[in-house]
Amino acid sequence: MNRTGRFPLSAALLTLTILAGLAPAKAAETTAVRIVTFNAEILTAPGVRAGQLQKYRFNQARDAQLDRVADLIEVLTPDVLNLVEVTSVEAVDALISRLHDKGLKDYRGYHIESHDNFSGMDVALITRLPIDEVEGQPIRTIWSEDDDPTWNASYSFTNWDGDPDTDVTSLGRNSLYYLTIAGHKLGFLGLHLKSNPDEAYSNAKRMAEVEVARRIVRSQIVGKGYLPVVLGDLNDYDPAVPDRDDTRDTKTEALAKLKDFDPERPGEELVNVAKKIVNKEDRYTSHWDRNENGAGDGDDVYTMIDHILLPKAFEPYIRRAFIAHVVGLETSDHFPVVVDLALPPATATR
Repeated sequence: MNRTGRFPLSAALLTLTILAGLAPAKAAETTAVRIVTFNAEILTAPGVRAGQLQKYRFNQARDAQLDRVADLIEVLTPDVLNLVEVTSVEAVDALISRLHDKGLKDYRGYHIESHDNFSGMDVALITRLPIDEVEGQPIRTIWSEDDDPTWNASYSFTNWDGDPDTDVTSLGRNSLYYLTIAGHKLGFLGLHLKSNPDEAYSNAKRMAEVEVARRIVRSQIVGKGYLPVVLGDLNDYDPAVPDRDDTRDTKTEALAKLKDFDPERPGEELVNVAKKIVNKEDRYTSHWDRNENGAGDGDDVYTMIDHILLPKAFEPYIRRAFIAHVVGLETSDHFPVVVDLALPPATATR
């Protein structure tokens, strides 16, 4: 007979068994999902030239960059990775090969050529979750020629001669893919919008791109019965979520318009996960190396221009959001945005 004053062994085991039984049951009520967007800065496979811009010219350096990005994926273990500035299917395949060599054989890569022929930059997907094929494709890109209004928008600007001018643009760098997670049908629009949020022409063109993106969300995501997730390098600031640099403010409504993609409904439909990053000093996703010396200097610029926008209904399911400041300039001038969700079954939210 146990006379130590403690529970008998059988009772202690029973208590632990009950507690252990409760914890998995509670955990089983939700599905943990990690979504990441990362601009890998002109990620190029050896022997491939996809555009006019190159971060590294020689194969050895390109292999080393691919190694570092694969290491980053191994550390972050995303379920969904929206990979910006990958330049070819060969680069995606090279990443997947490295992940499989690490034993991470559940990862699959999906690439689609964008229509930025100058930079050759695309938006790809790496995931370990099953893909929903829509219109017979696992990943698509949306684009129209200038004379086809389906997926383009006009914008006005002042030209180099100082005269008012207009032009049209489609959405040159994007990808569209769909996943069903815990019963939730999610349509992801991965974006890489026009750069330079401090330049008037770029801002005008970016706003036209945003109008096309809103149209895509309404038609190709919501219109197909999916909830939208908009993510990527949006190249603009969100005034509702100030970043660490108080000297730079948005000159557009790009983020506001993307979050309010449906003008016929009151309020914003999407929420920026960055609002869950408590420390304002941590809110930066881009490192502008102004003197291009490959090091962080006092006058370099650190701002938040990469974003993940989720359905507002998902805000209670956000467990954590952060920016992984673990990337050096030798790999990229951007940092990954990460959000962890605990999704209940879709039937429980209806």
